Amino acid sequence: MKPKFLEVFKCKESQVEWITFTFAPGRVNFYGEHTDYMGGYVCPGGLYDGCHILVGRVSAYKDSKIRFGTTDGRYFELSSLESNKQGKDWTVFARGAATITFEDLGKTLDDPAYKGICVLSHSSIPIGSGMSASAAYDVTLMYALQYISKQTYKQFPKKSSQYPVLPKGSREDKIKITKQAQLIENKFCGVNVGIMDQFSCVHATAGCFMALDCNTLTYKNHVIDNLTGPDNCFLLIDSMVKHELTGTNNSNGYNAIRSDIEGAEHGISKVKMGGKPFRFCDFARDPKKYTDGDYVQFVTDCKSAMTPSQYARGVFNLLEQIRTYEFIALTDPNCPLSYEEKFKKAGDMLNATHNGQRDVLGISTDELNLIQETVNKDKDVAGGRIMGGGFGGCVLLLLRKSAVDRVVGDVRKAFQQKFNLSPPAYPVILCDGAVTVSLWNGEKSSL
Repeated sequence: MKPKFLEVFKCKESQVEWITFTFAPGRVNFYGEHTDYMGGYVCPGGLYDGCHILVGRVSAYKDSKIRFGTTDGRYFELSSLESNKQGKDWTVFARGAATITFEDLGKTLDDPAYKGICVLSHSSIPIGSGMSASAAYDVTLMYALQYISKQTYKQFPKKSSQYPVLPKGSREDKIKITKQAQLIENKFCGVNVGIMDQFSCVHATAGCFMALDCNTLTYKNHVIDNLTGPDNCFLLIDSMVKHELTGTNNSNGYNAIRSDIEGAEHGISKVKMGGKPFRFCDFARDPKKYTDGDYVQFVTDCKSAMTPSQYARGVFNLLEQIRTYEFIALTDPNCPLSYEEKFKKAGDMLNATHNGQRDVLGISTDELNLIQETVNKDKDVAGGRIMGGGFGGCVLLLLRKSAVDRVVGDVRKAFQQKFNLSPPAYPVILCDGAVTVSLWNGEKSSL
């Protein structure tokens, strides 16, 4: 990234005081779609690829601006803070991160800590692929700006060939930066996303996914190999349709889906609970507290208090929350099922979720459906579904390791015939959460 930094910010290395390098992983979510913002469980993990940020101070810049750039040549100068503009342009993320950081720490752009600061970012996952490139960018920005503001890097100067890792702080510190990163999406991008993506980017553990309770923000790590065994694996295939949470129309947009599910909860509260609060996440945790019968019938009894879309999406969310518990149970070391039985059950669950995402939430596309239908024709694929909010992005599938090349080849052949495109595939390799290292060794620090 160093050559790109010098190119984008038009400087010589002799003019640069290197500060920090930050990485945050992308996100895979094995189970729990559209459950995080409803207070349910999700099963995210950190991906090997993600967002990288290199920070340096360029002596030639004496003004009160922070300069942002990307390795693909984009450039932006932040000269003022504005919290009333919304959008999904990359500059909105930078402005949002800076505004949140400065308001939290009582800083301004005139602060000497920011004099000459230049921030270069690089994403090794495609923007809009559904692997949370935006959340990784949120998190790397927040950490980079926090460390600059507090000058933490000076407390851990580089003294040898090893770059010292900067501390992420206490659990409370990590939760705070997670929520601040989420606020970028909610306040500045105008999308009411849950907290899963940013939480995973901060807290992920290599080789594991976390069973994250989005209501309490507590989690337990689970080893994914307990489900897959030695012969099976998860794989992501990109539809090459840019993931867009606002949707193709207002009725299918992310905010509209959330509103419908919340409307279904309100209907149940009115009919079943006498106006007392009701949440699907509470039902999923203890169904017998609410009914001894069929779960769907419980919601159907309240159908008259809901719109058709509220009812359908409410049913989906309840069943998805219950499926998430079942998925977590499959990874328990004491699960009595064999690897083959786990393989088949997890595949059936993935397919059931995809059917609901396609038919009820309305968040699929022709490209996503083609991938999911094609992979399910192969006997060595257990199942697959859309990963993430939908409207593009990836399909997550569970399959035999020995079948990966064949399955990817079949998808590319079908894609080429219908869309004249060849979709990329990504192995699911689970890594640790965000990390920042100090590059600083005085004003003449070298890299």
